[in-house]
Amino acid sequence: MPDSWGSVTIGAPLITKSGLIFIGGSMDARVRAIDLKSGDVVWKALVDAPAVANPATYTYKGKQYVVFVAGGNAILKPQAADQIVAYALPNG
Repeated sequence: MPDSWGSVTIGAPLITKSGLIFIGGSMDARVRAIDLKSGDVVWKALVDAPAVANPATYTYKGKQYVVFVAGGNAILKPQAADQIVAYALPNG
């Protein structure tokens, strides 16, 4: 597949009340936040393997977090891991 087409996604997105779409199911092992209105990638981070599971969100002591499980999928790409990462969302 040409790079210009983007990346195959596997896991479903998570959409927050504030209008952020979080997706981790890409073949480049990056997790991203996309602005729902503009479609712009507003944040991304590299994880150990593609996060093919659906992201989750939770609130702890008034702060919202998004969690990704980065395990990979050996059928699609020989990159596997056992990483769970949580990122705090900015206040506002």
